[in-house]
Amino acid sequence: MHAFLLLTLAALAPAQLPDGTLLRYEGKMVATRDDGNPQHKEFTLTAVMGPTTGTAREVDWVITELGRGSWSWTERFNRWSVDSTQRGDQPTAPALLFERNDGKSVVPLSPILFTAESPLAKGQKWSADRLDYEVTGESTKANQSCWTVDVRTAYGPKRTLHVAKDSGLVVAVRETVFVGQGQQHELRYELKEQKQLTASEASKTAQAFTSWLELQAALQRQPRQERAELNDEQLALARKQIAGLQKAAEGTPLAEFASAAAADVQNQKGRAGALLALKTAAVGKSLAELKMPELKLTDLNSKELNTADWKDKVVVLHFWEYRDAPLEEPYGQVGYLDFASRKHADTAVIIGVNVDDRLASADTRRAAISSARKLKSFMNLSYPIALDDGALVKQFGDPRTAGGKLPLFVVIDAAGKISAYHAGLYDIRPEQGLKELEAAITAAVK
Repeated sequence: MHAFLLLTLAALAPAQLPDGTLLRYEGKMVATRDDGNPQHKEFTLTAVMGPTTGTAREVDWVITELGRGSWSWTERFNRWSVDSTQRGDQPTAPALLFERNDGKSVVPLSPILFTAESPLAKGQKWSADRLDYEVTGESTKANQSCWTVDVRTAYGPKRTLHVAKDSGLVVAVRETVFVGQGQQHELRYELKEQKQLTASEASKTAQAFTSWLELQAALQRQPRQERAELNDEQLALARKQIAGLQKAAEGTPLAEFASAAAADVQNQKGRAGALLALKTAAVGKSLAELKMPELKLTDLNSKELNTADWKDKVVVLHFWEYRDAPLEEPYGQVGYLDFASRKHADTAVIIGVNVDDRLASADTRRAAISSARKLKSFMNLSYPIALDDGALVKQFGDPRTAGGKLPLFVVIDAAGKISAYHAGLYDIRPEQGLKELEAAITAAVK
């Protein structure tokens, strides 16, 4: 991630960029080498200038992405308080979520407001935050007279900015971005629209952003959360407020976003109902009632696990796509799962179940097992991992058939009955770990 440039707000006279100035940028991120997926993603960034308080300028923004990944609606907007004393990437600033073959990358965007400590002039050079700047010339972008500013790292060119002479507005950006294992991309975006909202339009827009930000805060999601699904409590809260928020956004730059957010909440509601039906069908049932005379599991060495070792213990099955690529969430959660397996070793056994349709074919089975082994080694997992081509998870109730996602946690008590069924990720706080799962294990033991 690159560092944000310094912003000295004293240079931004209200007459040049007054409150309520709307800015719309269009951009594209293009891979310099074909990786088998569409080579580019497009995006639109809309920003509205807010008031200045002390040394900070409020900027409300919303982003739309097309292709190669995108944020959930909860991460697509924010209020960025730009302060001249702040350095580094801020989680409230706009960023792209870029989907690679082997995972996802967060790509922060350069700030749209820029000044140096002195007026720009051709040939001017300075350094800040381990970056070297040079004003290399003049240009015309978006019908504005600009300074061209080249930015370099110790390794070579980083980005080129076109900065409006009269306002300090960054009108266009061309940047070299590396994601994943050094995969090079070119990021470009340029100002396509600049207009002044009326006083009433600006007031309504600010109020709409404030209302949506209040919901965002109430959902208590981590900044730049890549997980799209809301948990039950978050979904209930969003459903309660979404209609009013959508109405508040009418006629503002948030209108299109609000419609998409409302549609997603409605879709998640439908998925939640279908997942609840799967949970209801499983909890309280014995394996026999689920048409499984006994639980048979084969490990990564193609050896059958000895279920006699689990006698009088609670069994937790963690159905997930155990593979080393793409290495993305929830791979980090299996570390907490491994801790839980050691913590409850006397009363419970945790089994990872690698759900991978490649296991059904002799041609791809070896690759699937090799991928799971690499992940097990990388995460240093102590609990066993079994193999499933999809047939076993289907018997318990595959959440993917209801529009949900893996992982699936199934807790089986010592009597052989399912006491807990949880589809999707648990909400985790570092100091608490898998608190909900551990509570389910304790309840099953009792």
